[in-house]
Amino acid sequence: MEELNKIIDYITNTDSYKNTIKLREQMSHNTELNNLIEEVKSLQKKYIKNNNESIKKELDDKINTLNSYPIYNSYNKYLEEVNQMISYVNDELNDYFNKVINESN
Repeated sequence: MEELNKIIDYITNTDSYKNTIKLREQMSHNTELNNLIEEVKSLQKKYIKNNNESIKKELDDKINTLNSYPIYNSYNKYLEEVNQMISYVNDELNDYFNKVINESN
């Protein structure tokens, strides 16, 4: 457990993690951006259910608008970096447990 806490501490002390949290907080105060994010989510659900080309066009337009926000792009960049770190840890843990299980058999 102590080792896991060290890993968590390491990740939460990275600039990527800190920037992700800071940008998420800044984004939370931008009503226009939050509304756009909600519209994109809603359109994604509609498109998955209906697979309609007009919904896809509207979704693409909203995503392009969303991507025009520099804060949103920065947030996604840092979030991706954090997710990669977490994924790496997850892969290492899976490898470790697979090794332990295979050695015991």
